This record gives sequence, C-alpha cells and structure tokens, in this order.
Amino acid sequence: MSSFTSSISSKTSVKFPSSDGDIDFLHQHHFIVKSIWSTNFSSPINNIINGDGKILDALCYAGTFVLELANEYQSAEFVGIDRYKLFPSEIKPNNVNFLSADLMDGIPSEDNYFDFTHLNTIEPVFLLENWEFIIKELIRVTKPGGYIEIQGFDFVDGNLGPKFMQFIGHYMLLFEASDADLKPRNHIRSLFSSNLEASQHDNRSILLGKKGDNIGILFEQHVTMFFKETINEMMIQLMNTDSSDYEESWKEVLKEIGEFDTIIDTYRIWGMKPNNNVNGI
Repeated sequence: MSSFTSSISSKTSVKFPSSDGDIDFLHQHHFIVKSIWSTNFSSPINNIINGDGKILDALCYAGTFVLELANEYQSAEFVGIDRYKLFPSEIKPNNVNFLSADLMDGIPSEDNYFDFTHLNTIEPVFLLENWEFIIKELIRVTKPGGYIEIQGFDFVDGNLGPKFMQFIGHYMLLFEASDADLKPRNHIRSLFSSNLEASQHDNRSILLGKKGDNIGILFEQHVTMFFKETINEMMIQLMNTDSSDYEESWKEVLKEIGEFDTIIDTYRIWGMKPNNNVNGI
C-alpha cells in the first residue's frame, strides 16, 4: 500500500497500515466488508474469474482479498501489490504473486494485462489530484473489455453523537494536514463515467451496534478495534489526553452509537474498459 504519513505536530503522525500489528485488523476488515456486500466484488466477472483470468489487487494490504479468491478460483492468476510487505512472502497458493510497490510510482505491469483490477481504500490516503493518475494506471494495466472496481468508505457522513464527532474530527485532522481527499466518491464516479463503459455505483449503509443486527455489532467492534488498538497512541497524543481518559471517552462513544443510530456508508464503483481503448485515459 501507499502508506500515508502526515504530521500534525512534532510528536503526532499517522502511518497505517504499515506493521505486522495491523494485520489482524486488515483481515477482519476484509471479512466484514465481504459480509456487508455478501460478495467480494460487484463487477460482472464470474466468467473471467472462473476461467484463467488475471486479477490485480492494487492495494492488497495483508493480501486477504487475493488469498481468499485464489483459493476459491484456482484456475485464475492473482497479483497483489502493496508498499509494505504485510502479505505472506512464502506460504501462499501457487496462483498468487505479491509485489512490493508504491501505487503512486505506477503499477509494475505491462499494458492491457489484467482482466479485473480491484482497489480497496481503507483510509483517505490520496489527494484529489492523485485520483486521475491512479485510475489512469488501473485502466492502463486492464485489458480492453476488462473491469475496474474501487471500494471505499465515506468517513465523514452518518449520524454521529458529539463524542464520536470529537473522535472523528481529530482523526480527520491527521489526513487534512496533508490535504487528503476525505470524500473521493463523487470524483471517482466522474472519472469512471468519463473513461469507462457500463459505469455503475452502489452503496451500503451500516447501522452500528445492536440495531444493525449481526453486521452492525461486528462493525461496531471493528471500529472499536481501530480506535482502541490500531491508532490509539496517535489519537491519545493528538487529543492531548491519557490512556485512562481516552478509554472512558470511547465508552461514551459506544453509548452514543445506540442513541444516535450511527450510520457508516460504504460504496463500490465499477466499470468496463472500452474495447477500443488500449492506452488508458
């Protein structure tokens, strides 16, 4: 992954995901997203993936998406790229290859190679102007007639209580410091509509907590894991508090989630590379 680093002060920065300690969160994230959508992808690629298609995950994180699909579709070829080597380097299916590469340096592939390219963004890591380059690269390496799909979350929408808003506000400061695009969905949709055929968009709204049934409970636990275990040290510094007060504040957030019917949105955008396009945007 192209890891994101931003400095708010001399002692506060975010760099996620970049270490082995993030792997459990990344595995959990993959399976929760799959549960939300009831599938790993929305593009109409069943014929491709059931055959000898070539599949790219352009930000593979710990490689969970690639590994699951590779075990399910053993005739297809899978490639995952990520800046940090959180993916397995030795024990993996024969139809999987992982590469250490930064997406913003370009995808290390020849043109028109993959039948399906996939990009899942967990964090708002890219600038607005980065998206044209990223999508151009995804289109470049995809075969004419192949599909491209981007999945992400809207990080600043939803019914949030005041305490959760405080957490989200500080969290967003980490990214605003480097001018990251916090809500790229509409820009991505525009680029897809301009450069791909059969461009489509879908979203799922997750009601956190018990009111959201099993998915809501799982996602509340996932969000709790993120704030309490994954980025807690950065947040404690940024909020100028201590671990005890931070813990108590998060308990208040959990109470608010039920009271305010907190919702988080996830979206997928996909489209087909035109058959007459062999050069990208």
